[in-house]
Amino acid sequence: MSKQEPGARTRPAGVEPRLVIRLLGEVAVALDGRPVPELTSPRMQRLLALVALAPDLAVRRDRLALRLWPDSTGAQARTNLRKLLHDLRRSLPGPDGFVEAGAQTIRWKAGPSTWIDVVAFTDALARGDPAAAVRHYGGDLLPDCPDDWVLAERERLRRLSVDALAELAGSAAAEGRDADAVDHAHQLLRIDPLHEPAYRLLMTALARRGRRSEALRTYQRCVRTLDRELGVAPEPATTAVYDELRRPAPAPSVEGGRTLIGRAAEWHTVSAAWQAAVGGAAHLLLVTGEPGIGKTRLVEELARRAAAEGHAVVSSRAYQAAGGPPWGPVIDWLRSDPVRPGLDTLADGWRAELARLLPELRAGHPQADAGRRHHLLDAVRRGLLARGRPLLLILDDLQWCDSDSLELCGFVLQRSPAAPVLVAGTARDEEVCEAHPLAWLRRSLGQAGALTEIALGPLGPGATAEMAAAVSGKALDAAAAARLWKETGGNPLFVVEAVRAGFGESTARPVLTPTVHAMITARLQRLRPDARRLVEVAATIGRAFTIEVLAAAMGRTEDELADTLGELWQRHILCERGPALDFSHDTLREVALELISPARRRLLHRSVAVALERHHAEDLAPVSARLGAHYESAGLVSRAVEAYERAATHAYRVFALDDAITVLERALRLLADWPISEVRDAMELRLRSALGVPLVARRGYGAAAVQHSYERALTLHRRLGRRPSPAVLRGLALHAVATCRFDRAAEMGGELVAAGSVDHTALVEGEYVLGVTGFWRGEFAAAERHLTAAIDEYRPEEAPLHIARYAQDPKGVCLSRLALTRFFRGDLGAADRTMRAALRCAAELGHPMTTGYVRAFAAILATLAPEAHDLPASVAALAAITSTMHIGYFETIARMLGGWRDVLDGDLGGIRTIREVTDLLRREQRLHLTLGLSLLAQGFLRAGDPAGGRSAIADALHWTTRTGQCYLLPELLRVDAELLALRGERTAAVATARRAVDAATAQGAPWLGARSRATLVRVAMSSG
Repeated sequence: MSKQEPGARTRPAGVEPRLVIRLLGEVAVALDGRPVPELTSPRMQRLLALVALAPDLAVRRDRLALRLWPDSTGAQARTNLRKLLHDLRRSLPGPDGFVEAGAQTIRWKAGPSTWIDVVAFTDALARGDPAAAVRHYGGDLLPDCPDDWVLAERERLRRLSVDALAELAGSAAAEGRDADAVDHAHQLLRIDPLHEPAYRLLMTALARRGRRSEALRTYQRCVRTLDRELGVAPEPATTAVYDELRRPAPAPSVEGGRTLIGRAAEWHTVSAAWQAAVGGAAHLLLVTGEPGIGKTRLVEELARRAAAEGHAVVSSRAYQAAGGPPWGPVIDWLRSDPVRPGLDTLADGWRAELARLLPELRAGHPQADAGRRHHLLDAVRRGLLARGRPLLLILDDLQWCDSDSLELCGFVLQRSPAAPVLVAGTARDEEVCEAHPLAWLRRSLGQAGALTEIALGPLGPGATAEMAAAVSGKALDAAAAARLWKETGGNPLFVVEAVRAGFGESTARPVLTPTVHAMITARLQRLRPDARRLVEVAATIGRAFTIEVLAAAMGRTEDELADTLGELWQRHILCERGPALDFSHDTLREVALELISPARRRLLHRSVAVALERHHAEDLAPVSARLGAHYESAGLVSRAVEAYERAATHAYRVFALDDAITVLERALRLLADWPISEVRDAMELRLRSALGVPLVARRGYGAAAVQHSYERALTLHRRLGRRPSPAVLRGLALHAVATCRFDRAAEMGGELVAAGSVDHTALVEGEYVLGVTGFWRGEFAAAERHLTAAIDEYRPEEAPLHIARYAQDPKGVCLSRLALTRFFRGDLGAADRTMRAALRCAAELGHPMTTGYVRAFAAILATLAPEAHDLPASVAALAAITSTMHIGYFETIARMLGGWRDVLDGDLGGIRTIREVTDLLRREQRLHLTLGLSLLAQGFLRAGDPAGGRSAIADALHWTTRTGQCYLLPELLRVDAELLALRGERTAAVATARRAVDAATAQGAPWLGARSRATLVRVAMSSG
C-alpha cells in the first residue's frame, strides 16, 4: 500500500503542519518533522484517537476517562486521565494551540497546524479523490487496540478503503492500465482477502500482462482463503475466469533471445520469492555460489522480467577494491529513477536526514542534528518505500558490501514486513565468515522467516552443451561437449570463456586452456594496444566508472575513446551499468589487474586519483576513501593519510562507524613507517583522537582497542608537551571504569573536573566519571552528589560537542545512573521519576548510543525491582535499540536480563542463558559480571540448587574483593544467606544475613538494607 509521507499530503496551500499524527497502520506522531515517541504509548494512542478524531467537538472528561479505563472506578479513571493529559500537554510546545482542556470537557483544536491521516483519508473520499484517500490509508486504525469503539471504527474505515481501491482498480483495468490494476488489486486483497471481484480483476490483469501462471495461482489462493474463512467455493464468475485462463496458451517468447539455461528449479524459487514480495511479504533473496556460477545472471533475469511487468527495479553492487563510499549501494538506490521522485514526497525532517547521503538535498534542508543514526535508517526506509509500488532492490557481491548498507537491508525488511519489496543479493559464500555483517543479516532474517537462499551449483553436461551452443551459435558434437563439461566443471563463466577462446571452432581435437585465468589472459592479450591500455586504467579504477573519469585518467578526450569502448563492449569485456561502465564480470577485472606490472600500476593509481580529485573537486568527502586507497597504492603516503582523515570525518557524519574505523586504522598503519617528528606525532594524535569515538560506539569502552588508542593518544600528548585533551582523559577514565580499575577512573575524573575551567564539557564529564565510579564502589552518597552536579552543569547547547567528543550525551546517561543511585538509597519515588526523565531526555535527543545506555540501566532497574516495573517491556525496549546498533556491550546486557526475565516467568532455561553471558562477561565486559553472577545465583536458588548458587556467589564475592566493585555486596551476602538456609545451614545463614545488613548500613543503601533485613528475619525464624 502506498505510504507517502503525511507531511506532504493534502496540506492547506502554503501551510506546513507542525503536528502530524498517523493512526492508520504504524502509529506515529511527529512534531516539526521529529518523532514524539511519548505520544505513541497504547493509552496515549487511544486518547489521541478519541479527542483528535472529534475536531472542534467537546468530549466530556468523565466519558473519556471511562472509555480509557473501563475497569477502574470513576474517581480513579479521572485521576488517570488528568495524568495522561498532563503527559500530552508536556510533550507539545504551546499545547493550548492543539488541545483545550476545560474542567468538564476536552476539545481538540482542528486547524492548519495539525495533520491527521484519518481526517485526510475521509476528506479525500468526501471530495471524490480515491487515489489520494488510499495514499493516506496506511493500515488498520490503532492496530494494537482491542477496544470495541476502535473495532467498529476500524471496520468502517477498512470498508471505505476497500471501496476506494475497488474503484481505482476497476478504472485502471477499464483504461488498459494493467500494472496499476494489479497494484490496486493486491492492495485491496491485503485488506480484504475475501473480496472475490478483486480476485477476478487481478487474474484478468495478470493474464493480460503475460503472467498467466501467477493468475492461476491467484485463483488457488482465492479457493483456499474462501474455504478456510467461510467454508464456501468461489462464485461462478470467478471460476469462469479461471477456466478461461486454463485454456492452452502459446509459450511466451523470450525477449532478445535471452533465457536461463539449466536453472529451471532455481528460477521457480526466485519467481516465488518475488511474487510473495509483490503480495506484501518483504523478503531477502540470497543467491550464493562460486565466482562465475551464474548468480548475477539469475538475478538479472528477475530484474528484466520485473521491469517488463512495470515494477520498480533498482540495482547496485559492491566492489572488492578499497575505498568504497559509506552507504554506497544505498546512495545508488536513492538516486535511481524509480526511487528518486518519491523522495520529494517526504516531509522536510526526513529529507534533511537524507541530505547526509545526498548532498543535492541540502538546499533548503539544514543539516539534521548529530547522532541520530536510527533516524537516518528510517529516512532511507521511507524514501525507498515512498511510492508504495512493488520494488526490487538488487545488490550484487554482498561479500564486499559495507556493514551499513547490509544493516539498512535488514532494517527495511524488519520494520516494514508487509511492504512489497524484495532485496535480491548475490554473494560468494566462501568469503563470508561468521563475523561478517551478512552472517548477522542471514540469521536475523532467517529467524523472521524473511529469507530465501539459493545455493547455485554447476551445470550438468546437457546444460553445458546447450550454453556452449547458445554462445557459439552452433551445437558441439557429443565428444567435444563431454570434454567441455569435464574441463570446465560446468561453471557457466568457464564455459563462456572457453567458447570465446575458440573451443570447438576447428575440426581438430578441441584444446581447452587449463584455467579460466589463462583463458581470460589470452583474450585480453589479443586486444589492440590502445584497448589494453584502456582496460588497465578501468581495472585500476576498481569499480564502475564514468567515461569522464576514465578519459581524464588516460589523458584523452571522450571522443578519442569512443571506438575503443565500442570494441570492448562488443567483445563482452565491458558493459553498461546504469549511467556508468563496468567489467562484465569481476574475474575479468581481477585478471586485468594482475597483468599490470607493479611500477605501471603505481602510475595508474596516481592518474586515477588525480582524475577523481578533479572530477569531484566541489565535494571530495564522499570519494575521499577511494582517493586514499589510490594514493596509498601510488606510494603517495602523505596524500593518502590526508584523504583517509577526510574520509573518516565524512563516514562519522553519516554514521558509517565501521568505515570510519577502517580508514583511520589504514591511515595509522601508513604513519607507522614515518620517521618520528613533531609533525608526524601531531598527525597521529589527530587520528587517534578521531578513532576513539567510533571505536567506543561500536565496541564499548571496555575493548582493548579503545584502551590502546587512548593510551597512545595520552603518550603523544606528553611527547608533544601538550595537556591531555578531555576526550582522551574521559576515554581512559571510562575504560578504567569498564575494566573495574576504579582508582584510576577517579584520578582521571579529577583531572577532567580540573580541566573544566578551560573546557566546560570536561567539567560535566568529570563529574559524571566520579559519579559512576562512586556508584560501582558502593559509595552512593558521593555518587548522587557528583551525578547531580553533572546534571546541574549540563548545557543543552553543548550536546553536539559531547556526542562528537565522547560518543554520548551526559544528561540522559547521568539521569539514568542517578535514578539507580536513588533507588539504592531508598528513594523509590524519586528513582522512578528520574528514570522517566532519563528516558524522555534520550527520546528527545534521539542519539542511539545515549538511548542504548539509558535503556540498559532502565532495564537493570526493572530487573532489581520487577514487582514495581515492567521487566519484559524494558528488556524488549533495550533489545530493540541494540538490534539497530550491534554494540556488544548493550547486546550482552539485553541477553543477560532476558535470561532473568525467563527465570521469573518460570523458564529455568534462562539460567543457562545467564551462565553463558557471565562466561562472556569474564572475557569482554567485566563491569556487569557481579550483576550477572548475582542473577545466576538467584536462578539456582529458584531451581533449588544451593551448590550452584553458592559457587556463583563465591565467584562474585571474589571479584568484589579483588576490584572494589562493592555496589552489590549486601545483595550478594543476602542471596548467600538464602542459599545457606536452603542447604539447612541456619546458623551460617543468620550470620551471613547480618553481614548483609551491616554492609547495606555502611553503604547508606536502605533498599539493600530492607531486603537484607527481610532475609535475616526469614532465616532467623526458620532456625528458631
